[in-house]
Amino acid sequence: MPAESLHGPSGPRPGRTARAAASDASAANMTQGTGPKGQPARRPPDLLAPHLPQETGPKSQPPDLLAPHLPPVTRPPTLRPPDLLAPHLPQETGPGDPSRAAPAPAAAPLSAQCPACSLHALVAVHLRRHAKSGRWRQLPARESPVPGDLTLDTCPVCFGVWLDHGELDQLGDADVDPAFLKTMVGRSAGRMCPRGHGFMNEHLLPGMLKTPVDRCPRCRGMWLDGDERHALARSSTRAGQEDRSVQLAKRGLIWAAQVLTQLPIEVDNPRRGIPFVVLGLAALLVGCYVASVLGLVYAREYALVAGKVMAEPLRLYTVLTHAFFHADWFHLLFNLYFLYVFGKNVEHVFGRKRFLILYFGAGLFGGLLQLLLTRATGTPVIGASGAIAGVCGAYLVIFPRARLLQTLPFVYVQLKIPAWIYLGAWVGFQAAMALFSDARQFAWFSHLGGFALGAALAPPVLRSVVREIGESVRVKSAAAIFGKVPRRRGPPIVVQPARRSS
Repeated sequence: MPAESLHGPSGPRPGRTARAAASDASAANMTQGTGPKGQPARRPPDLLAPHLPQETGPKSQPPDLLAPHLPPVTRPPTLRPPDLLAPHLPQETGPGDPSRAAPAPAAAPLSAQCPACSLHALVAVHLRRHAKSGRWRQLPARESPVPGDLTLDTCPVCFGVWLDHGELDQLGDADVDPAFLKTMVGRSAGRMCPRGHGFMNEHLLPGMLKTPVDRCPRCRGMWLDGDERHALARSSTRAGQEDRSVQLAKRGLIWAAQVLTQLPIEVDNPRRGIPFVVLGLAALLVGCYVASVLGLVYAREYALVAGKVMAEPLRLYTVLTHAFFHADWFHLLFNLYFLYVFGKNVEHVFGRKRFLILYFGAGLFGGLLQLLLTRATGTPVIGASGAIAGVCGAYLVIFPRARLLQTLPFVYVQLKIPAWIYLGAWVGFQAAMALFSDARQFAWFSHLGGFALGAALAPPVLRSVVREIGESVRVKSAAAIFGKVPRRRGPPIVVQPARRSS
C-alpha cells in the first residue's frame, strides 16, 4: 500500500527514513521551546554575564548639575485653613477609613455638653403617651422605657432640649413648615451639634418664635432653648403635662399665699435633685436658734458689734459667728425661705464644696464690710442675711433670665418678673438704705458685701464647671473648646421660600 494511504497528508514524506523523521520532530520541538517529552528546553549559559555591570531597579536619572546654582523652589501654602475643631470632635472608627470620624446614629444615646449654657451634660428624658387622653407624661427614673416611648435629651440647668430629626413632629405641639428649615438658612449659631457634627445654623420661624432656633445641617436635629421649648415642645415640660384645672388650682393657691406673705415664687426654674447642703444649713440654723431660745447658748456673745470688735480685736470671730443666730422666728423663716428658693439651684451648679465656700465666704465678707462701714457701732448684728445674699448674687449671674412669680401689693396682680430685675431692684434698695437711711436695726452693708462676693465668685466657678463637664462627655460645647461662645457676626440671612408659579 502506498505511503500516503497509511499516514495521510500529514505523515512523513515518501522516500524519507524513520531516522530522518525523528530528526525533523526534534528540530520542531526545539523551535517551539520544548525539549523531549514536552519539557522546556534549557537555555545555554550567558558567558558574558559575569563580566557585565550589575543593574538593580530602574535606571537612575543623570545628576542635575545646575541644581546647586538655582534658587530653591518652595511649595505654595495651602489655601485651606486648619480644622480647629478636629481635636475636639469625637473620633469613631468605622469600616472605612479609621482616621475619619463617623457620626453617631440618630438613635444612639448622647454624651454631650449642653450647647447653650455648657453647665451640665444632656440628660435623657423618656416620655410616654397616654392611651386615652393622648397626653405625654414623663416617666420616673425607676421606670424603663418601652418601644413606642419618646426619648429626648434635655439640660437640667437651662431646660433646653435636643430634638433629633422627626421628634418634634412626633410630639405634635407645633406644626413647623419644613420650607423654613430648608430655605431660610441663617448664620452660624455658635453652638455645637450634640451629635458631634460641628456648628449648627440659625433658622427663623416667622409667626411662631421671635428668636431663631438652632439646627444641625447634617443630622437635621434641632436645639430649643427653655423659652423656645415651652412654645414648640410644651409636652416635654412639666407644665405642659399637667391638666389645665390642676394648673389653675396651683396658681390660685400661690396667689393666696403671696397676698399674705408677699414672697416670690420660683415657677420657671424648679429644683434639680435634693439640695443636701441647703437642707443641712437650714437644719444648722434652726438648731442654733432653738439652742439660743432654750438658753443653751447666749446669742449676744456671738453677735457682731462693731464698737466692741474695734476695742477688743479678740472678738473678731463674731464676724462669722453672727451668721448662725437669728432674732426671732420670723427672721429665721424669712432667711430660710430665700436660702431654699435661690440656694437649691446654685448648689446644683456649684457643687456641694463650692457652695459651702460661697455661703461661708459671703457671710464672712459681709460681716467685714458691716464692721468697717456701719455707723451703728453699738448695735448688735445677727442673722444669715449676708451669706444668703451671696447665694442670691451667684443666682443672678447663673440664671439672670429665670422668672419669679410675684403678686403686687395693693392691686394683687400676679406678674412674672425676671431674676435680674427682681434682684437688681433689691440690691438698689439695699444700697439706697445703706447710704441714706437711719434704720440701724438692719445690716445693709452686710447684705451688699455678701451679694458682691457671690456675684464675683460665680464667673470663675462657672468656667471651672464648664471645663469639668467638657472633660466628662464625648461632645464638648463651643464654650468648653474655645473658652467662650464665639461672637455672632451680623444679622441672620433670610431667604424667602420660592413660590410656585400658577
